[in-house]
This record gives sequence, C-alpha cells and structure tokens, in this order.
Amino acid sequence: MAPSPQAALEAARHLQPRLNAFITLAEGVEGRGIPYAIKDVIATAGVRTTAGSRILAEWVPTRDAAIVTTMRKAGYVSIGKTNTHEFAWGTTNDNPHYGATHNPWAPHLTTGGSSGGSAAAVAAGIVPLALGTDTAGSVRIPAALCGCVGFKPSWGRISTAGVIPLAPTLDTVGFLAASVAEVQRAFGASGSRRARTIGVVEAHAFGRSDPAVVAAVEEALHLLERQGARIRRLTVPALDDVVAIGTTLGRYEALRYHRRWYPARRDEYGPDVVRNLDAARELTRREYEAARAARRHLSRLVRRVLEEVDLLAGPTVPILAFENRVAWEPVLPGGELPRFALTRLTYPFSLARLPAVSIPLPASLPVGLQLAGRDDGAVLAAAAAFERTRGPRDRPPLAC
Repeated sequence: MAPSPQAALEAARHLQPRLNAFITLAEGVEGRGIPYAIKDVIATAGVRTTAGSRILAEWVPTRDAAIVTTMRKAGYVSIGKTNTHEFAWGTTNDNPHYGATHNPWAPHLTTGGSSGGSAAAVAAGIVPLALGTDTAGSVRIPAALCGCVGFKPSWGRISTAGVIPLAPTLDTVGFLAASVAEVQRAFGASGSRRARTIGVVEAHAFGRSDPAVVAAVEEALHLLERQGARIRRLTVPALDDVVAIGTTLGRYEALRYHRRWYPARRDEYGPDVVRNLDAARELTRREYEAARAARRHLSRLVRRVLEEVDLLAGPTVPILAFENRVAWEPVLPGGELPRFALTRLTYPFSLARLPAVSIPLPASLPVGLQLAGRDDGAVLAAAAAFERTRGPRDRPPLAC
C-alpha cells in the first residue's frame, strides 16, 4: 500500500540529508492520491525546474509538461523534483551545482544517472513511483544500480512536450518504481502474451561484465527457464558499436539546444557537460548523418532478431555501483571508462527505440536484469511474471 503524500514528503525530508535525492521538495501537499516524484528536467507549473543546472536555477515554468498533466489526472501527487545529472547529460548523478545523489545501498557509491534522484527516492521507499527520462539508459541504469524497477517505453509512446531535451531522436519519458505493477498502473499498458523464447546476445551481454553481474543474471535466466521459457544464445556483432553511435547522436543534437547558452555562458556549466559540449563542436554534419544511418540499420537488425525470439535479456549494466571519483578513469578491462560502460547494454534499445525494463536481482549490490521486446505491454507482462516468481526485492540500508 502506497504511503500518503504527506507521509512520503516527510520521509523525503528525513532522508534528504543522507541521499540528496531531491533538488526541490514540495512545501506541502494536500488531499489524497498516490505520491510520486518528478525528475527535474520535466516542467512543473509554479515549481522551479532547474535541469540540475546553474543556468536554469531560477526557472519557474508556467505550464506543466504533458506527462505531469497526465499523472495529475490519474490521481498522482508530486512531492518534489528529483536530482539529476546536469541537463540529464551523464550517467552518475554527480551534480556540480546541487551535489551528488547518494546510493541507498552505500552512500559513497553512485546511483547511476541521469535519473539517479528518482531511483534513489524509489529504492529508499520514499515514493512508490517516480518519473525519469531515458536517452541512453538514464532510467534503466540508476534502476539497476539502486535496486528498483526502471521502464523505458517505446520512443514516442509518451509525449516529451515540456521536457528539457537532450537528444530528441532518442529522448523518452520513463518510470522508476518499487514494482512492475506500479509501472503498469501508471503507464496503462496491458499484455498477457507469454514470452516463450528469450534471446541472450551472449558476448555482448557477458563478455565484459563483472562476475557478480554475470552470476546474478545467469541465475535469473535459469529461473526464466524454470518458468517455461527457452533461452537462445545469440551472436549480434553490430551491438559492439552502440556507444559510438549514440554518443555522436547525443552530442550533436544536444549542442543544437545548448547553442542558446554555449559558448557564451560556458563557465556556468559543470565540467562534465562542458567536456561534452566541447566535443560536440568538433562533430560534422556528415558524421551526424552517418550516425543516424547507423542507428536506423541497428534498429532494423534488432527488430529482425526479435522476429526470432519473443524477448531479449541480459544485464542492464555490466558493472556494480562504483565511487564517482573513478567515473572518468580507465579502470575497467581494456581501459574502458565506467561512465561509458554503464550505457553499453542499454544503448541498443534506445537506438532501436524499443521498450526495455530493468528488474532488480538479488546480489551483494543491486544488479539489474534487462528485458526488451517489440511491444510495451508484452515486455511489462513478462517482467511482472518474472517478478512474481523472484519474490520481494531486497531493501537497502537507507530506506524508510
């Protein structure tokens, strides 16, 4: 049973010093409804929407984003705006203006991002549901690292009107939740088709994954087999190039939006976003068009694979939560940066514009099982069936 909005707001205030999950908390809430939280890149009338930035620190929209209107009509009551990586452009939620969000499992570890505040608020039990946005994995990544459910719908399924853009050809409003059922209630999709065949792109999923992640996901696959699913091990070499494709698209499109401030107000951005903007300036229109063509090719390829299997499964992220100080250090096998490793397994379904969900698995630190497919309702139905078999999710030390 969901807490009252008043109880959720009080819990948020109580845990805020330890989690830093919110940028702006509601001054008060009245009446009944389902409490939820809103990522601070989504416009809220009369409540400041900072995008986790200094540039928009005092911006108070006059109109709600379309999704906020929808949620209010469905009986949801916002208790505040959650912390985010600056302009949703990063994977760690280490915000230079409002402070890093702290993982409920261990405050010194990253929550992942860019919807890290929403994930922390849900995982800690403050709210049963929160809105996020997902361009390269920004709902699914923090869901996996914080131990909650994260759902990215099909691209275009939910209006992004009133959402501060990152890369419009990939941006998707998504949900972080305590359970798949909470997502289904908010999203409204239904589906009951059983996933009989589940594909695992083995080298891509496990080739450079932490052994603890591999063990937890393999156990989940065995559980799916015991439910009656057939697991097919696949090879799709094209998935190895997804980060390069997505990074080019994201940087080029983000620069279009930020031209209104950059480079004139370059000093007001944090170092992470400046690094991306500076790199974006070096991209050519030809490189961008090549990335667009590569995205379309990858989308066709993934969809063809999904004609042979009902779902694709694997880890949501290949590593466990880490300290933000190593995000830009080549500490992983082959010198891979943790910041980019986090998007390697989520990007394929962002680029293919397909629905994907991350479900928490038992482990020493949270691990996410990612399921993706062609139909939103079917993906959620399969996730719900797995969740019922898996049992209750683990609760972090910092929880209500």
